[in-house]
Amino acid sequence: MAFLPGKTSSTFPVIAGSGTFCVNVLTTDQEWICRALSVSGGDKFAEVPWRPGPHGDPVIDGAVAWIGRTIEAVHDAGDHRIVIGRVDDLDADSTASPLLFFQSRYNQLVSA
Repeated sequence: MAFLPGKTSSTFPVIAGSGTFCVNVLTTDQEWICRALSVSGGDKFAEVPWRPGPHGDPVIDGAVAWIGRTIEAVHDAGDHRIVIGRVDDLDADSTASPLLFFQSRYNQLVSA
């Protein structure tokens, strides 16, 4: 699993310095958290309920899943970086529905 921070990100230097990060899969009712974390500057986690994961990275309360990772490699990709991480820890709640962002809008899975 990888993530792609922009080169102007003020958050990525903090993540790179720690060498670890946590991927949180939000639920359909946590769209507000996604919006709060996507803004530039400020304390993004000020209003977000979370606890430290095994590496100290934020695990968001009520998330569908979280995946604790150690940075393995960082690759240049134009105006972004590709950050590859090794999975160290994870947990999931199979009863919750994940929030999806697709075609510039928030969506949710529906049963077939």
